[in-house]
Amino acid sequence: MVLRIYQRRPGEEMIGMTDKNSIRLLWRQGDSVAEVERKTGVSRDTVYKYRNMDDFSPEPPARRAQGSKLDPYRPLIES
Repeated sequence: MVLRIYQRRPGEEMIGMTDKNSIRLLWRQGDSVAEVERKTGVSRDTVYKYRNMDDFSPEPPARRAQGSKLDPYRPLIES
């Protein structure tokens, strides 16, 4: 397996699946959080976030409970 280790460019925001898997692989190989941070160029908080994560699929946004447009007229309709 080829491990891609590089420094991030300033302003680069999102990390890809390769980076997430690199974090997990380095962690499983016994590197400390600080070592993983230096090798991958991500913050310590990012290492903590992804080191034990099993499912990388994003959670769908929560839907707000909305009333019906007819709710103001419900008493009239039901009577």
